[in-house]
Amino acid sequence: MRRISYRPYLFLILFFFCVMSLSHESSEHIRSCVVCSFAPCWRGFNFLKEKTLFLLTLPLSRVGHSPGDTFEIERLSQENQLLRSQIENVREWLLYEDRIQEQVARYKLLSQTHLKDIFWKEFFKRRSQELCHSLNLQICALPAKVIFREPASWSSTLWINLGEKDNQKLEKKIVGKNSPVLLGTSIVGVVEYVGDHQSRVRLITDSRLTPSVRACRGNEQNWYLLEHLEALIFSLELREDLFSSTEERAALNQHLDHLKKSLLQQSGDFYLAKGEIHGTSYPLWRSRNQVLKGIGFNYDFSDDEGPARDLRSGEPYAMSRRGELIPLLRPGDLLVTTGLDGVFPPGFRVGIVSAIQMLKEGASSYEIEAVSTAGDLNLLTHVFVLPPSDRAF
Repeated sequence: MRRISYRPYLFLILFFFCVMSLSHESSEHIRSCVVCSFAPCWRGFNFLKEKTLFLLTLPLSRVGHSPGDTFEIERLSQENQLLRSQIENVREWLLYEDRIQEQVARYKLLSQTHLKDIFWKEFFKRRSQELCHSLNLQICALPAKVIFREPASWSSTLWINLGEKDNQKLEKKIVGKNSPVLLGTSIVGVVEYVGDHQSRVRLITDSRLTPSVRACRGNEQNWYLLEHLEALIFSLELREDLFSSTEERAALNQHLDHLKKSLLQQSGDFYLAKGEIHGTSYPLWRSRNQVLKGIGFNYDFSDDEGPARDLRSGEPYAMSRRGELIPLLRPGDLLVTTGLDGVFPPGFRVGIVSAIQMLKEGASSYEIEAVSTAGDLNLLTHVFVLPPSDRAF
């Protein structure tokens, strides 16, 4: 009778015991090395996927062409892919520069505003200081490319091609733990691990990331719409094929220009309910739901932006000159960071309120749903990394 050898099982148990005994730093380093090794394969798989989709969409008349034509098509496809990648890089840079120029213009406008009303004078002073701090951070920002996304945590984390070596080259710490990650002026996530050549970013769609935000209504909303409106106008100018006649195109441009002027004419901001927001994605493959959940939204305590307000009516508890009834939350309100979490600087966009839950009996705060102002995070290819806050926990 053949004897059963238990030696392989003992080696397997010993191996798993050693792996489970690794320190957190060692496991993170091993994970980083694995990601660095698989990143080229990940980019190759993405290229093959796009190439396969391209070949599947070829007209049937090309199927019977000679091998030389097929080779030429593949070469042109590769060149097209390279050009698209380069154009995307340039586009992100140009958009980022344009947004900085717009914020510089806003800062100059705020700093030159002269008002006799003490409240509004202090309000514009805070906005200009906040915008100046934001500009200083964005000037130091580093562009990064998404190099890998783990299938098991697709909607929770991603890896970028910046690490400690980049800090050494710059002789300044830009990429660090708790460094905010942006797309334009919208929060995408935060750096949670820094390797030598790559870093891991936790996305705002993950349920464990909870930035502190505040509902903003008024001029800040208009600036957000203006950015998208100007991009739409620019794109439509290049697409003459979308219009059946010049009159149709002129009418649409007239409506868009009228909307742009009306947005520019509105002024004033209200900073209202404060709370926390978190994602609904869990680290289990790709989540189809990118809805952000908000909890604890109220205005129970007064601050520099105004007096405390009643949860249901929006009436200030301490009546003053600004004693009008203002709802604390509305669908369409812009959610911006407050800086109270010690990680994200104040004034950056996070989401748009899409739904407000009905208040339950005895509830002391609202629960909301929101969509990210950064768009579909499944399509991220390029981001910007800000220096970590000095107050980061």
